Amino acid sequence: MLVDDSNVVRSIFARVLGQSGQVEVAGEASNSAEALAVLARVKADIILLDIEMPDRSGLDALPDILEAANGARVIVVSSFVEENGPAAIRALELGACDTLSKPGKFGFAGRFPELLVEKVVRLGSTARLGRQPHYATSDAVALPDQLSIKTPGCIAIGASTGGIPVIFDIVRNLPKALECPIFIAQHLPDAFMEFFARQLSAHTSRKVSVPKAGTTIENNTIYVSPASAHLICSQRGAHKIVDHLDYYPDSRYSPSVDALFASVAEIYAQDALAIVLSGMGNDGAAGAKLLAANNARVLVQDAESSVVWGMPGAVAKAGLANAILPPAHLIRYLAKVASA
Repeated sequence: MLVDDSNVVRSIFARVLGQSGQVEVAGEASNSAEALAVLARVKADIILLDIEMPDRSGLDALPDILEAANGARVIVVSSFVEENGPAAIRALELGACDTLSKPGKFGFAGRFPELLVEKVVRLGSTARLGRQPHYATSDAVALPDQLSIKTPGCIAIGASTGGIPVIFDIVRNLPKALECPIFIAQHLPDAFMEFFARQLSAHTSRKVSVPKAGTTIENNTIYVSPASAHLICSQRGAHKIVDHLDYYPDSRYSPSVDALFASVAEIYAQDALAIVLSGMGNDGAAGAKLLAANNARVLVQDAESSVVWGMPGAVAKAGLANAILPPAHLIRYLAKVASA
């Protein structure tokens, strides 16, 4: 489904997607109100949503569109995405699964059509069993009896497509008693990382930063990996520090969850706690193997709540996950280890 106030843009999108032979345009809307009306009668797998529209912006309408979408995934396609990093991160926080910068009127003949088709086909071909953008700890059920509740020395989180809303929920629900450092490797463009860290900091009293190499690791601090380098942990004398790798041969992703997990396994060993959230591909699986070899805990998001059960699924299918949990249960588990 196409939601954009420009007839020209909708026509171009429809032509590009139709010519791919893999996508059918099920409906169109020129504003948010019309989009909600169309969704009442049309079943869509993917919704392409513009931000800048008359009367009500796509960002403002996004929660209502998701609620009416019956499980459809939203890709925000807007020139505003490139110009306004906070708007892009806010869209992902609210539940959009991806963003794509709309080119200028002369840019539709470049690589944009290929990127558009690729994103729509990839996200449309992965089954989604249902998700909500926010999760309450009251929804949690009993955790596996064998899962250790020892307080961790650090928490390392890896995520990609669909992971951002869960990261925000985890961060806003972190117990004050859980003081260990937290490392996050989220697949995002490098230009968005500072905005991501800034918006995360609005939900927590902890310090949040995209750290420079050589920064001493401290408690009550959340370290967000840049996309231009891989965030890793190192030991310098008596101090643990954050370091950057410009190249990690065992991963094609940047930032690499595998690189982060491998360093955490070496520096924190059995005291580490790793969490793998929604995302395409298998980033984190190789690192999880090293963590498991060091008796560290590895938790993964369940398939039903994931936008794409690629990364967590790879870890789970390799038998490396100590538990497979929905976000509410992950949050509840962190509350338990904080009081252990």
